[in-house]
Amino acid sequence: MPRRSWIGILCFWPGLAQIWTGQEVLGLLLASLFGVTLNMAIVARWVWTEAFGVGWADFLFAFAALTWSASFAYTVWWVWLCHPDRHRREIDRLFHEAMEEYLQGRWNESRKRIERILAMDDSDADALMQLGTILVRTQQFGPARRAFRQCLEQDGGSKWRWEVETALARLDRP
Repeated sequence: MPRRSWIGILCFWPGLAQIWTGQEVLGLLLASLFGVTLNMAIVARWVWTEAFGVGWADFLFAFAALTWSASFAYTVWWVWLCHPDRHRREIDRLFHEAMEEYLQGRWNESRKRIERILAMDDSDADALMQLGTILVRTQQFGPARRAFRQCLEQDGGSKWRWEVETALARLDRP
């Protein structure tokens, strides 16, 4: 099942889709807000009815529904407009242009294209590997190490493991 479909399924519980896509803080806030309001509404309606004034249970249920609706709408919007799969054709075009620029020795132009790719999909292991290579060429060793390590952390980074470890070993030598 494609990643985009999983995100669509996860959007039915506020915060799960955001946590799964790397937006942990937003996801935890949404999940906490929804969970607290839903639990309080249930307690106010059926468990501890005398503790809350008239109308509080309805207000809390409405607030929980509003939280759920807002989270659902945001997730659907993000999957529809912002998900990296939607930009795949543009990412592929930019990657080919970046490779051409790199092979012609225009490393700064290549880096700009790679950074545009990473703005659209910060988990693109191929772009991170290329960024690390460009940064080594331009003698920016600290950022190169970070790019290589981030490449290894991504799902597709395992195919670059040998190259990244070799590059990091070279960078760590005096």
